[in-house]
Amino acid sequence: MMKMFRTDITKQVSAGSSPPTLVSDCISQAISAEYWINQDKEARAQIFKAKKEEKAVEKQSQPRQNPESNMKGQSSNAG
Repeated sequence: MMKMFRTDITKQVSAGSSPPTLVSDCISQAISAEYWINQDKEARAQIFKAKKEEKAVEKQSQPRQNPESNMKGQSSNAG
């Protein structure tokens, strides 16, 4: 009966305290499991997006160095 669901949903439904015995129970538990799996994925995506935006802001706020000025500084220190 559980072969009709995705693996992640099957794991959630079968991991419960009492596995479903009726098809209707199986389907309702699978719907609930899919809802919570999707909520978790959405939350993780939002966290990833926030971290990505934070890194972009940090990168923009760092002062940019001119590569030519680095080369001049290195040549004067070498001599």
